[in-house]
Amino acid sequence: MALAAVTVCLETLDQIFSPNPYLNDLDKDENCKFLSEKLSVFQRFLVDSSNKCNDVEMVEDLERRIRDVSYRAQDYVEEMVFFSWKSLDLVECYDRVYSTKECLSQIVDEIELIELEVMKMYEQMSCYKKPNESECYLLDSSAEKSPVVQDIVVGLDDDVLEIKTRLCSFSSKLEVVTLVGMGGIGKSTLARMVYDDPLIKYHFSICAWVTVKDRQMKGLLIGLLDDIVEFTDEIHEKHSEQLEEMLYRRLRFNRYLIVLDDVWTTENWDRIKRCFSDDKNGSRILLTTRLMNVALHAKSNIPPYCLKFLDSEESWELLRHKVFGSKHDHLELEDIGKKIAEQCQGLPLTILVIAGQLSKIERTRICWKTFAKTVGSIVTDEHEKCLDILALSYRNLPHHLKACFIYMCGFVTQTEIRVQLLVRLWIAEGFLTNRKLKNLEKYAEECLEDLVNRSLVIVKERKSNGRIKSCAIHDLLQDLGLREAQKENFCCFPELFASDDTLHCGRRLNYLDAASIEVPWKPLLPLSRTLILSYHSRTLKGFSPQMYGPLLYKLLRVLQILHITFDCFPPQVLQLVHLRYLALAVYEPDCPELISRLWNLQTFILNTSHTVNLPETVWEMENLRHVCLGKGCFLPNPASGFNGISKVLTNLQTITYMDIASCTREVVVNVPNLKKLSIHGRGECSSSEPSSSYYLSNLRYLKQLCYHKLSSMDFFPSSLKKLVLQRCSSLPRGFTNTLSSLPNLEILKLMCVKFEQQTWNLTEEVFSNLKYLKLDSPKLVVWDASSVNFPNLEHLVLEHCYSIENMPHEIENICTLQCIEVRSCCVIVEMFVQRVQEEVKNMGNDSLNVSIQDMATSFFLLSNELWSGIEFNELKNAQEERGISLAKMQKFSKKFSHFGSWI
Repeated sequence: MALAAVTVCLETLDQIFSPNPYLNDLDKDENCKFLSEKLSVFQRFLVDSSNKCNDVEMVEDLERRIRDVSYRAQDYVEEMVFFSWKSLDLVECYDRVYSTKECLSQIVDEIELIELEVMKMYEQMSCYKKPNESECYLLDSSAEKSPVVQDIVVGLDDDVLEIKTRLCSFSSKLEVVTLVGMGGIGKSTLARMVYDDPLIKYHFSICAWVTVKDRQMKGLLIGLLDDIVEFTDEIHEKHSEQLEEMLYRRLRFNRYLIVLDDVWTTENWDRIKRCFSDDKNGSRILLTTRLMNVALHAKSNIPPYCLKFLDSEESWELLRHKVFGSKHDHLELEDIGKKIAEQCQGLPLTILVIAGQLSKIERTRICWKTFAKTVGSIVTDEHEKCLDILALSYRNLPHHLKACFIYMCGFVTQTEIRVQLLVRLWIAEGFLTNRKLKNLEKYAEECLEDLVNRSLVIVKERKSNGRIKSCAIHDLLQDLGLREAQKENFCCFPELFASDDTLHCGRRLNYLDAASIEVPWKPLLPLSRTLILSYHSRTLKGFSPQMYGPLLYKLLRVLQILHITFDCFPPQVLQLVHLRYLALAVYEPDCPELISRLWNLQTFILNTSHTVNLPETVWEMENLRHVCLGKGCFLPNPASGFNGISKVLTNLQTITYMDIASCTREVVVNVPNLKKLSIHGRGECSSSEPSSSYYLSNLRYLKQLCYHKLSSMDFFPSSLKKLVLQRCSSLPRGFTNTLSSLPNLEILKLMCVKFEQQTWNLTEEVFSNLKYLKLDSPKLVVWDASSVNFPNLEHLVLEHCYSIENMPHEIENICTLQCIEVRSCCVIVEMFVQRVQEEVKNMGNDSLNVSIQDMATSFFLLSNELWSGIEFNELKNAQEERGISLAKMQKFSKKFSHFGSWI
C-alpha cells in the first residue's frame, strides 16, 4: 500500500501549494517542497521496482518504510492544513501549526535516509541481470501443477467437449486456444483432461506440456523438450538459442499440441512463440491464464474460453464425491451438504478445502449443521495454502490496483457492489495515481475492468451501455484481501479483528453492524480518514449524544452514516474540512450556509424526507463532482463574486434530483460539464410561474450532458447520449421527431409513459445511433415501426407491456440486433418475440439472444379486451411450449372469472 500512501500525501501537498480562499496563508517552507519532490521520487521507484528488481525482501522492507513515513507526513500536513482553516477560529491553531512544522523536520531527516536506500536500489536495478540460465531449469523444475486441483472432474464435461472441438477443428493454420479464469476454478485440470484424452493423443503426433509461471526461457524450453525427446545432460548444457532451434526443428512438419499452463505476462508468450512453426497442418497451442489481456495478446482467431463457476448441483456433486467417494449412503445429510456447497460460490478450490474439513468430522446432522454455520470462517493450513495460490493474482497487480482491490474487499456484507458508489469512494480516498486526469471516473472504471480481466472481480450486472453496473468478489479472494488489509494497516473491521492493537492505528474504519456497538470510536482514532457505518436490517431514528464522537475526527476524508437518521444536519460535520465524500440521512432537509467550509467535498449524498433548499454558498464548493439528494433539491442562481463574475462549478458532473424551477439560464450556464441530470417536476404550476418548457429550454446550454432523466417531455440538448422519460403524463405525436433528431442518442428508456391515443407511430423518423431501447409499463396499444427506424439497434427490452395489441414489423430485419429481453409481458408480446427469433434463425443468424421471463404470470395479467381477438388454442400451445400446463391454467382460471369461458 506504499504507492497509495505516497499518492494521497502528494495530493494533500498539492492543496498547500494551490490557492485556497478558505486557508490562512500557509508558510510554504522548504520542508513541504522537499516532501513533494522526494515523494515523487518514491512514487516512480515503487512503479519501477515491481518489474525490475530481483531482491524481493529488500524491496518489501523499503516499501514498508516508505508507506509508514508517507502516512506520518500525511498526518502532519493535513493537521497543519486543518488548523490553518480560516473559519475554525481556534486558540491553539498557531501553536499547533508551529509544532507540526517541527515534526515535519524530523520526517524530512528520515526521508533523506530512505532516499539513500532508494538510490542504492536503483543502482542494483540498473545492473540487474537475469539468473544464470544454466541454473534456471534446476530452479524451476519444481514448478508443477497445483495438486489441490488435480482431480476436479465435476462439471467440466461440456468444457472438455468444447476445447476438444476447438483443438480438432478443420482450420489448417496454427491456432492458439486460450482458457481464462480466476485461480482455483479448474483451468489446469480442464487442460489436463483434454491433454490426456485418447482422441487428442491420436490426433496430434507430438504433445508437450509446460507450466510457465515466472520460469526463465531455458527452463521453458527444457520443460517442453523433456516431453518430446529423451532428456540428456548434453541438452541441459545447451544455450537458449540452441534449445530454441532444437525445439523448432523437432516440431516442424509435425501436427503438434503444446500446452502453456499458467501464463502470467504477455512477455512469456512473446519470447516463446517464435519456436512454434506454422506448417498449415492443424497444430495447436493451448494456453491457460488468469489474465484476459494475456489471452487476447495471443492474437488467436478463436475468442478466449472463459471458465465459469460450478452451479449448485455441480458444487454438491463435487463436495459429495470428495467427502463420501463413489458410495454415498448418508442421504440424511444431503440437504445440509447442499447448503454448505452453495456457500462455496461455485469455486472448486473452495469446495475442496471445505470437503477436506468435512471429511474429518463426524457424519451426523448436528455436526454438519454446526459446521455449516462456520464455513465462511474456516482457517486451516490447507485454507492458507489456497489463499497463497490466489495471492499470486494479488502480487502480480500494479501497485495502484492493489489498493483498489483491497478496498473492494471491505464490502464484506454485500453480495453485490454498486460500481457508482465504489468509483466515487476510490476517487475520494485518492487511490488513482494520475492526479492530473480530469475524468477520474472513467479512469476508475478502466481500473475496475482491469481487475475483471485479471479474474479478481466478478461482473454481476452491466448497464445498457455495456459498462459495469455491479460487481462482486469471491469469498476466498475476499479473505485474502482482508488479510492483506490488516497486514498493511490499510483498513480495520472492528467486528472481525477486535483488538486495541489493531484498532489503535486504523486509518479506515468499516463497521459492518454499527447498531450493535454503543461507542465504537473511543478516543483511539484521531487520525482516521474513513468511517463507514453499515447496518442493513433497519434504519434508526435519532442519534444519541455520545455517538457524535466520530464527527470530531478532524482528518476524515470519507464519512458515511446512512442507517441512522439525524434530526438535523449535524454542525460537527462542518469542522471536517478534509471531507471528500459525505453521505448522511437527515430528517429536516435544511442545508446550512456554512456547507461551503467543506471546500474539498466531491460527493454530497443526503437522504431527506423533503426537497432540500441548497444555499447560495454551495457555488463556492469548486471540487463538487456529484450531488445526490434523494427527494430533490432547489439550486439557487449563483451570486456574483467581488469582481461581478459568478462562480462556476466546472467539476460538477451529476445532480439527482433537481427541482425543475432550478433550470434557469444562470444555473445551467455555470455547471458547464454536467453529464447526468435527473429532474423532478412540480405538477400544476400557477399562472404567474413560468412553464416547464421555459425551464427545460435552458438545457441547450449543457454541452456535455450525456444522461437525462425527466418527468416531463419538452427539450433536449444535442449532446445527449442517454435519456430516461419516466411517468410523463402524455407524449405528443411530435415527440418522436424531437428524439430522432438527437445525433448522439444511444440509450432511450420510456418508463410509465402515456402515449397520445395509446399509439406510437413511426414513419420517416430514424434513430440513427440508438443502440438500446426499453419500454417499461407503457400505456400503449399500437406500436407501428420498421427496421428503417432503428438501423443500429442492438438491445430491445420490453417490460410490463400488458396492453400492446400490435407490435412493429420487420424487427427481424435489424441486422445489428443482438438481444431481446421480455419481462412480465402479455402473451402477444412473447409470441411476437418468439416469431422474430424463429425468422432470424431461418435466415441463418443464430446470434440473436432472446430472453423471456415470468410468462406464467403475464398470461394471467392479460387484459379482458385482448382475449376476444385471440384463439385460445394458439395461446394454449404457446404456453405449453413454455412448460405451462393446461391444468395450471385451469387452476388460475378459478381466480379470474373472465378466463372461465375459455378454459
